[in-house]
Order: sequence, then C-alpha cells, then structure tokens
Amino acid sequence: MFWLSKPFRYVEARPGLLGVGGIVDLPSFGLTYDELASFPAEYQVPNVGAYASQAKLGTAPIRGVRLAALLKHVGAHPEAILVNVKSRSGFVGTLWRREIEPLAIVAYARDGKPLSAELGGPFRLVVPGLHDEARDVWDLAVIEFSDKPASKPRNGRGTAPTHSSQPGEVQGGLSRSSLDPADPRGIVVPPPMQ
Repeated sequence: MFWLSKPFRYVEARPGLLGVGGIVDLPSFGLTYDELASFPAEYQVPNVGAYASQAKLGTAPIRGVRLAALLKHVGAHPEAILVNVKSRSGFVGTLWRREIEPLAIVAYARDGKPLSAELGGPFRLVVPGLHDEARDVWDLAVIEFSDKPASKPRNGRGTAPTHSSQPGEVQGGLSRSSLDPADPRGIVVPPPMQ
C-alpha cells in the first residue's frame, strides 16, 4: 500500500488578477477586485492602516480582505503549512501559514476603486507586526499554499522559526503581542477577527 500526496494546483501570474493555488481543492486562476469585495463582511478590513502603519497613506483608508477568506475560498488543505507569495516585479517570499493566517490582509481597494499601482495595487499583501521582507508585498500576483518553500525565496524563510522562550513572545519574528487577560497562558496578536 502507498499514499498519494494531495494534488498541487499551479497558478500563474495574470495581469490585473490575483492567482491563488497550491494544495487546495479549488484553485482560483484570477481573483478580481469585484470578487474580493464580495467576500463576507466578517473577512473585510475597512481600514488596513489601522493595523499596519505602512498602509496609512493619504486621507482615504485602504480596504482589504483577510487571508483567512482566501484559505476558505480555495479550500486550502491542512498540510499546506507554508504560504509562498510572488509579485509581478519578481519578489518571491515564503511565510509560515500558522504565523500569518490570523494577521495577513490582502489590500485591494481605496475609495471604492481598485488599489492603484502607486499604492502597491492592484493587490498588496500586508502582514502587520511581522519583521520580515515579505511583510508588505506590492503588486501581488500569486499566493500559493504549499508544503514546500518557494524556490529561492528572497526573505529566506524556508526553515522552521525558532520557538519562543518567554511568555507573550510569538515565534518567527512577530511583534506587539501581549498576554491574554482572560488566559495568562495565551497571547493576543493583532488584528483580532471582527
């Protein structure tokens, strides 16, 4: 008897669209502004700048959708422990899914219009609190949920993060964590689900 691994669904970068694939049930070969805007309100972030200072540009807030919505939309498998991201400019990064899943936001709009290229659009990955080169990826083209790191990630995150040694610390370089007042053994990491 032998085991077959889950099928890996490749997606390519397409102009003006966001591809989401990897070890998923239903890959998306091109999400659009309208599709991201139609995701449930519980996943929408009306002001990304409230969580990430680098997204505070100008007067009108930047709108985004949580990475958790994309995970649910494509049906990412549990063994997809890594998130590989690629931009159209050639940036490739690998992030740990468990580390960024509650934090990551895909910014896609401002003033009810698609995010402009001057603000990192049409899609921009923002991971509040992460000390990593991939914390703010402009012109995002592909998100891949995988069990292997991307080939030659620029941020060098293909190895497991070191574990925390103190209460309140989070492994892998996240900042601004604090002890959970309801459970002293737990931690709270922004942004909370709404």
